[in-house]
Amino acid sequence: MKIIGLQTDTETADLLVHQRAAVVAEASGFIAETVLIAAPGDFKEMPLLGADAPAMLAANRDPFWPGNTKKMLRNIGLDVAAITVADTGVITIS
Repeated sequence: MKIIGLQTDTETADLLVHQRAAVVAEASGFIAETVLIAAPGDFKEMPLLGADAPAMLAANRDPFWPGNTKKMLRNIGLDVAAITVADTGVITIS
């Protein structure tokens, strides 16, 4: 499933407009990044959503974190086959 959304300028946070119309484009990467960075409770409408990757990488690594995060991303409509966390802290979503 492809997720699309309104696009904003990353420098000014203004809505992107092209030829007097709002720009709508694929946003799966942005959605995945938002879920990875968010902590549970950050989204009022979905209080259990949020993988809290910064806390997981700073503390003891949870062996269930990749599986739980994959389930979160699938539940919001992203096609995720695997999530891996390298020893360097690089998170790969495929």
